[in-house]
Formats: sequence, structure tokens, C-alpha cells
Amino acid sequence: MKVIECSNMNDSLQSYIAKHPIECMFFSEFHHLQGPKITYQYPDGYFNQQEGLFEEVTNYIIPKPELQEKLTTVNVGKKKVIGCPVCIEGSHYPRNNFIFNFGLVLDSKHKSSPCIPMIKQLSKYMSELEKENGFVSNEETREMIPNILRDMLEELNTKGSCCTRVNDNTTLFLKVFPPTTLPPVVKDHDVPILMVSIDEFMPGGWDLTTERILPFIDGFRHVQKIAYLADVDPRLTRTCIRDLAFYRIVELISIFQYSNTYVTTSNLSRLMSDKALQTECIQYVSRPGHPKPTLNDILAIYCGLTPGVTVDNLCSRHQKELNKVNEQKLIQFGLINKLIRRIHVYPVKTSKSECIEEEFHRYCTGEFSTDEICCKTGLSFRELSSRIDQDPCISVCMK
Repeated sequence: MKVIECSNMNDSLQSYIAKHPIECMFFSEFHHLQGPKITYQYPDGYFNQQEGLFEEVTNYIIPKPELQEKLTTVNVGKKKVIGCPVCIEGSHYPRNNFIFNFGLVLDSKHKSSPCIPMIKQLSKYMSELEKENGFVSNEETREMIPNILRDMLEELNTKGSCCTRVNDNTTLFLKVFPPTTLPPVVKDHDVPILMVSIDEFMPGGWDLTTERILPFIDGFRHVQKIAYLADVDPRLTRTCIRDLAFYRIVELISIFQYSNTYVTTSNLSRLMSDKALQTECIQYVSRPGHPKPTLNDILAIYCGLTPGVTVDNLCSRHQKELNKVNEQKLIQFGLINKLIRRIHVYPVKTSKSECIEEEFHRYCTGEFSTDEICCKTGLSFRELSSRIDQDPCISVCMK
């Protein structure tokens, strides 16, 4: 799929590394005469200034066989040491093997995950260089390592990435990856709603799956229905919508039905104080060709959302306001901005005696909402509700 590049992506990376700098980069090895040692470090003398640090981490940066070629993270006092030790076997080495480690040191308060891919990649680079031409063990070529450590550290702490030349044939490309929000889990009953105008997309700029499903994303169709209408495999559809959600091109909301129940959240107070949000809301929920609603009209409807009151009940009670307000758009806007939340219904099978087993019973465990059960069984909400109401073995949990 097309990658959406944020103009402030580099600024965000630089901002992150400025607040979470790498304090030291080092090269350690198991010397056949001197044993474990920090051979090179930048800044010079860093480990000497950290009392007892090397002694505490020796068994991890130059570990026993069971930890070799595995990522290690050790917290000692106020420092965090990350490495990925390597053991390369060969009869030309004094002990028939060569154990070394390129690692870094962070403040213990900082997360290690942003630097883990970088350390793994650096370990891989150096292993390949050693296997190809003995770069790390050769007395002449290894003299370049202090400069490499310095260049890497300075670039990484300045830009969050580095492009460090080792020789005419090799350049190290490394990058810090700031923590990010994980992509959401997309289910068949989720409803994607576009957060940007479809007109902003460049035709042909997307993969074929995305181009096929985009026209069917309207804020009301759920994922399973979109997959069916677009004639795309449901698994591919879920993956595609997950990526769109990750880049904030779509938001995921619940299926709209007039039998749904919603309640307001504490975020509703934002609508009374945030002028920009008020303007956006009025514009979004207005019925075309009708007078624009006032903020009081909108708040009156939102405040009518209480447990036990369905959207259908709400429409009966607020006919005057709803002449100007599109109730479906109002619910959409409330869910997107977290002003309201849906109360879902979860059927639970509470008795096994004298029950006629039905297909939907397998989902009556309290883990599946009625939306999800409808998608899995093909039952309409009306059919499922009728069966639940008439089934003495089923109770419902609402949350």
C-alpha cells in the first residue's frame, strides 16, 4: 500500500533521540590472554567513569555459549547495556573461536526497544565483515573501529539514524525506531470510516486491494460486508484496513443500528469548551437543505443517550432537534471523537439442561458481542435478538 509520509517524521525522530540519547557505544571481546575486555568505547573512558559497570555486565556482553548470538539487555543501577554477542568459529583463532560484541549504553529510564533493531543489524553487519575478511579480528582493520563508533554515536544522537562508511565496499545504515502505537486488531464486525477526503488519494498510488475496497468504505458498512462487495478475501481486507487505520486514514467504529444503546463519556465536556470542535460537529451532523442546528440542539440529543435508551427511542423523543440533525452522523461523530461509547450486548449461556443446541450457542460465552455473532453466523440482528429473547438458557451481559 501507499506509504503516507508525514512532514514532521524526521523532526519526531530527532526530537525522540534528543530526549533519549545513546550515552556510549562500545566494542568488547574475549581476548585469548586477557579474557573479557572493552577494547574500544566512545566516549573514551566511559566505562572507567561508571564505577563497577563493566564488572556487573561482563557475563552478559561476553556471555557463556547459551547466551551467544542472542540479544541481551542488562539494567545496572542507572544504566542499561544492550548488545548482541557473536561467536564465530575457526581454526585460525587462538581458541578456535572469536567472541565479540558491539553494544550501547542508555539511561535505565529509557526503553530498549527503539535501539534493539539497530543493535541486531550492527551485529549482523560486523559478523559478515568478520567472516568475509576478518575485519574485526585483524589488527590493522580493527583500528578503524574507534572512528566507526564515534561516527555512529554522533550521527545517531543528532539525527536518529546513521550512514557510516567502513570501507569502499561497506556502509553501515542504522536507525533508531521510536515507540509507536501498534496497529489495531481489525475484526469482521468493525466499521471503518474515512478520516480524510477520498479526493486526496492519487489514483494508481495504492495497491490493488486498497483500490478495490476504498470505494466501499462509507462509515456504515462493516469489514465483512466490504470484503464481500469488493470481492476481496476477508483476510486481505482486514490486513488492508489495519494498515489504513495505523496511518490514521480510517478510524474503526461499531455497526450503527437503531436498536443500539450509547452513553456519553467525560469527553463530552470538550464540546462545550472547544470552539473548533463545536464548528466541526455542527458542520458534520447538519442535514443538507435544513437550518443548521445549534450547539444546544446537539447537546440535548447527546445527553439523551443513557442506558436502556435506544437510538430509536432517542429519535422519538427529539424529533424537533432531529429535523436539523442527522442522527447517524451524530453517532459517528461522537464515536470518532470519543464523546460517546457504545454499550455492547454479550450473550452468555447459563444453563445446559433442557436446552436445544443452536449454532449461535457456541459463541454465547460472554466473549462475543451480538455484532460479532451476527457476522460469524450470518444471522440478522433482529433474528439473533429474537432467538436470545426466546431462549431460557441465555442471559445477556451489557457493557
